[in-house]
Amino acid sequence: MCKWWRHAVLECRLLFGNPVFASLPVIYAILFAMNMLNSGGGTEQNLYTMAYKFHMLGHTMTLGPAMLIGILSMRRDVLRRSFEWNHSLPVSFLTLLSSKYAVSMLYLSLFTLPTAFIFYTISISQGIAGGIAMHYTMQFAMQYEISYMVTLALAMVLGASIPNRIVYLIGFCAWMFGTFFMDIFIITQLGWYPAEVFHLNQFFIQSEALQYENWSYALISADISRSRWFVLAFTGLLLAVSLLLLNRKRPTMHVKRIWAAAVAALVLAGAIFMPYGSLWAERYEQLGSKLSDPSIGLTDDPVPATIFTVSSYDLELKRLPNDNLRVTARLRIPAGELAGKSELPLTLNRFFTLERVRIQGNDAPYRRRGEMLTISLPANSRQEIEAELVYFGSVMDYRTDYSRNDFAAFSLGDEVKLEGHMAWYPLPGHQHVYLKQVETSSPYITLARRYGIQRYSVGDMKLKVEGYSKPLYSSLKEVERGPGYQIFESKGIGQNVSLYGGSFWTEVHRPDFKVRIVTTPYLEKWAEGLLTELKGKYDYFAAWIPGMSTDIDTILCLGQGIEWPHAEHSLILSSREYTYFSSNLPGEWVNYMLFGDQPAYYGNYEHPEQDVRNKIGSLFWYVYYIEEKGLSDKQLRSAYGHLRSVQELLFKNGDGTDPQNKIGIGMARQVRRAMKEGKAEQVKKVLAHYYGHGLQFPDTERYPAMKPEAPVTYEEWVKRWKQTVGE
Repeated sequence: MCKWWRHAVLECRLLFGNPVFASLPVIYAILFAMNMLNSGGGTEQNLYTMAYKFHMLGHTMTLGPAMLIGILSMRRDVLRRSFEWNHSLPVSFLTLLSSKYAVSMLYLSLFTLPTAFIFYTISISQGIAGGIAMHYTMQFAMQYEISYMVTLALAMVLGASIPNRIVYLIGFCAWMFGTFFMDIFIITQLGWYPAEVFHLNQFFIQSEALQYENWSYALISADISRSRWFVLAFTGLLLAVSLLLLNRKRPTMHVKRIWAAAVAALVLAGAIFMPYGSLWAERYEQLGSKLSDPSIGLTDDPVPATIFTVSSYDLELKRLPNDNLRVTARLRIPAGELAGKSELPLTLNRFFTLERVRIQGNDAPYRRRGEMLTISLPANSRQEIEAELVYFGSVMDYRTDYSRNDFAAFSLGDEVKLEGHMAWYPLPGHQHVYLKQVETSSPYITLARRYGIQRYSVGDMKLKVEGYSKPLYSSLKEVERGPGYQIFESKGIGQNVSLYGGSFWTEVHRPDFKVRIVTTPYLEKWAEGLLTELKGKYDYFAAWIPGMSTDIDTILCLGQGIEWPHAEHSLILSSREYTYFSSNLPGEWVNYMLFGDQPAYYGNYEHPEQDVRNKIGSLFWYVYYIEEKGLSDKQLRSAYGHLRSVQELLFKNGDGTDPQNKIGIGMARQVRRAMKEGKAEQVKKVLAHYYGHGLQFPDTERYPAMKPEAPVTYEEWVKRWKQTVGE
């Protein structure tokens, strides 16, 4: 042991005595601290996301010194010809190799410890709970150390196996290949996602899976733990190979032992890789079974389903200790809706296994084909149909479409994403949940929702959720919450219902406002400011729109994971994707509260005179910008030209019967002139009239039972304007 310590002290002098190497951790810590101190609010500027993005590049840069140190430690004495005399010393290569490796790891930890301390300290200063801050700090620190361990071991193998100076060039190539090249080309471009385990820096540049707090480490905990164990075993294998190569430099009595250790390390690494490989084998088996399933339609020409009315759903979802879900779904179908039919067609996702199916309280025969479920009905049944389905299953629906590598639906611990289009409850009719594209070099499965072919009934819904330790959030209105359970219920809605949850999610409230924002810890302070601004905008419109009300009481504001912002009954789903300026979020949310999701909204550029509802809706915001902000049209074009409301009124569209957008520009001029003349109340009265008329553009394709709103022609607008405001 004395020999090991003496050699370790010598290695410390050589490494820490080098002024370049000694200064690098200090410089790195200063750069990290400066970056973190500049963090603020928003989905991109919060402390967690900025830290992760710093690590994506910064940690990759520190792997360069790790590679250089590993090669230098081998070439400095062990492999230099002028040091061959020390091979006769009674110091084994195991002692030399282990002391070099330990001292090098001690040095590389000087990059890890300051960044961990800085991140944790600033997190605490920003009001983040200690447990949450420590959780992310340890995740970052462990990833740093494991990356250094495998990079250093790889460098030592290169240094031990290549005696010439070209080893430095090869080491540089290994550094670049194991980071940037593998991330951008092999993993992302080629889609070889299982190769992520061989990436030297696990802070992937091309992946957003861990850049944001929601649905990150907890969701892929199995991937992380299994890959880290394999990397540790692979590191042991590399060190064993290094020892084997070094012991070929001089005679030794332990050749067999060294070979046995190398073989054992190889077997151990292979054995530990098996759980990680099986994880990906299961995922690719999921994709393969869908690609080969003839019941899944093609993306070329998907056909919308024909559905029937479901008057009410009564759903009970229970999470079991093994993360399986057990669901009881009771459906009521009005009498005569399936008159003359002998079968009840439903759609239920394939990740569920049916336990029991009953019609009118009696067991009923059924058959399944993919997502399509067909239940036999009693003969000559003319009364209301009551169907009960009990099913269970584990939900981790993997997908790779459009360069994605994530899960379309999941329920793992308190991490939940169950959206209505995934058919986690029975949908009416035989509908596509997935579509496939097979006529490409890389066939893939995508979601049918992207093609707008899914249809939903309109009626009542009730949902009871049990078994989760953290609250879940649904597009249904929450009516009761107790220890271990929640009840949601809404009436007369489009029956497209989703359920979301996260381990660290937090609620932001105001005592004088019914709407809450659900977000992640590092976005909480920022969300408080958004909620204050949201209330101000909401109060402005509520003051002059008679009877203004909204069912929305929850805003799910996340960094990532929602493909596009939209409103769903009582819930607004919002994330950084498709949101260009975070400062516009309160305005977008109030727009949802005013007009709903406006799913059938379109510009109507071909014949704008036939329907000006889109321009009338934009005038609400135009009045706000004039009255509350005092902005001119020029200022609006400059500062808010990216907003739909401004584009509808102040920009030329170049198409249809009004390419110069004379209607929109004329309506805006009317409003501005009237407000300058002191007729703001009359203008608001006109807008309030049309608010009562309907400006929500309901989606009558997705919800066939919904009635469309009547259009408002430009001629009708002019007439109403003259009656209320005057010329």
